[in-house]
Amino acid sequence: MKLNLAKLAACVLALAALPICAADTMPRSEWHALVGDCAQNPQTLKQTIGKLSADDQLAFVQEVNAAISKMPGSNEEKGAAFYNANRAAVTGAGKENLKAVLAEVYATVPVEYLTEINERFAKELFSRTANPAHVPTDAEFIELSTNTMAVVIERCQNAEDASVRETFAALMLVRASGGTPSDLAQTLVSQFPNAQDRDTVLNDWIKPAMGDGQEQSYDPMLAAAQPSNDEPDHTVVLQLAGSSQIPETLLSDLAAPSDSRTTAANVGAGAFFPRDATGGPGREINSTDISRIPRAYVTSPTAVGGSSEGPNSGSNPYYANDRGDERQTPTIPQEETPESGGHPSLYETVSP
Repeated sequence: MKLNLAKLAACVLALAALPICAADTMPRSEWHALVGDCAQNPQTLKQTIGKLSADDQLAFVQEVNAAISKMPGSNEEKGAAFYNANRAAVTGAGKENLKAVLAEVYATVPVEYLTEINERFAKELFSRTANPAHVPTDAEFIELSTNTMAVVIERCQNAEDASVRETFAALMLVRASGGTPSDLAQTLVSQFPNAQDRDTVLNDWIKPAMGDGQEQSYDPMLAAAQPSNDEPDHTVVLQLAGSSQIPETLLSDLAAPSDSRTTAANVGAGAFFPRDATGGPGREINSTDISRIPRAYVTSPTAVGGSSEGPNSGSNPYYANDRGDERQTPTIPQEETPESGGHPSLYETVSP
């Protein structure tokens, strides 16, 4: 009997590759034990998520966000923790799973902290103009955005406050677009499954959140969701989380094909947005980039920015004479940043 040496060699190579593939994927029992560490150390999180299967990456993000929710600390400390952890998650995930991981972020981070994530992700990770040599056309950006939005909508439909979460994702894409096409918000909102919500989302939520003809405010969105915590002070979160030291342009990865069956158009869009060796030019974000006052929930008497009865009513700690009397004082890192590998304790308290 004659042996087909070519087929035999192919079989041997395939069998030899199996243990390697298995060894490259971290088992659940191993990564589950690292969730607590990863919730506090974005560098560890980024290294860990890259070793997981696509399904485990989603479960991992969910568990990390649940762990951060249970940690002690002020709104600003938690806001910094959520931002750092989820930035590490999306930058550490493979491009084939990026849209799904991003959808998991919007489905599992408490809505009050998505105020920070949508703005900084748009500027620091998905900006359309981050690489001037390869700026996508309007048609290309619409395709990218609608495909991404489809994945986010499918995931968030199973989450609490689905429409609010989906709106935060849409805001990220609108901000990342740089302003064109001018009807991108309408295009994205048209994908929302509940047609009765679309007018509210577009006119009562997105326009105030973008500061369209009015002072920028997330109050209507957050009032609809009624989260358990107030919106954090964005300037303090920026100080705690640190500015972006290493530019990472993920727009080309977001445009790559994925395994999702819910993309708006099942086409390989990854041909555009080629990525240069540095990931595209970028710039540091400083505290003047987000120049907003703390804002209030419509129905919260202790909300950041005051209540419906005025900015100094109730027990609002932001307008108390001494904010440190009844809440933890954030510890602001002076030298190390999460991106450089250091990660100061987010939950140190200062004795009065």
